[in-house]
Amino acid sequence: MKRITVLLVGVATLVGVVAFMAITSRHTTAQEAAPIFVTKIPAGYRDWKVVSVAHEEGDLNDIRAILGNDVAIKAYRAGKLPFPEGAIVGRIAWSYVPSEENNKTFGRAQSFVAGGPTDFYLQFMVKDSKRYAATGGWGYSSFDKDGKPSPESGMITCFPCHQAVKERDFIFTRYTP
Repeated sequence: MKRITVLLVGVATLVGVVAFMAITSRHTTAQEAAPIFVTKIPAGYRDWKVVSVAHEEGDLNDIRAILGNDVAIKAYRAGKLPFPEGAIVGRIAWSYVPSEENNKTFGRAQSFVAGGPTDFYLQFMVKDSKRYAATGGWGYSSFDKDGKPSPESGMITCFPCHQAVKERDFIFTRYTP
């Protein structure tokens, strides 16, 4: 009877250790494979300061405002690279359309304005070197006009493109005072 009890305790212990290792292994793997994208729109982004504005031609043909949170703006103004932890750079994009009203006033076609939101209306880069170590310390995001995040499959193209400006801490937009 003692042997059976000892055997049962041994088997139960072994099963417990194996189960614990499996759970720990899955948890560690999930942490190591942190996503490279951000799934929530940063709060208060509409109150951030303007970094610059841009017009993209070609397939995008949009007009955009580039914004920064206080951490990003402070780094931009100081010319500090790499950007510090917690910096967030955002982009709001609208279609680039002629303004018939303005053109009528000017008497010729010369005025363009922001139209409706683009398919990738909001985009953000969030600096968190530990969480996003695999992508230069930046997490990427994109949201449509309804606030729905882009699928992960679309987000994996962000970092390869931003590697072209690695020397600027992966940020395309320069500060325009």
